Amino acid sequence: MLYTIIPYELIFEHRDNTKDNIIEINIEGKMFLLEKEENSYKIIRLYSTNPNDYLETKYMPGNTIDFKKI
Repeated sequence: MLYTIIPYELIFEHRDNTKDNIIEINIEGKMFLLEKEENSYKIIRLYSTNPNDYLETKYMPGNTIDFKKI
């Protein structure tokens, strides 16, 4: 819930302009925001409350995940 004097249209004006090639998915118990490429997905963001997840290099933004794992 938002308590603001800013009109709803200004806050969410780009909401409909989301890319079709971006997905959110749960892999190995971790939530990811991925961008689809030709033969894989590129990690854009990791959502986690566990600080150790961010230390694993395979989950770093910019790394790719094969289609086979999804």
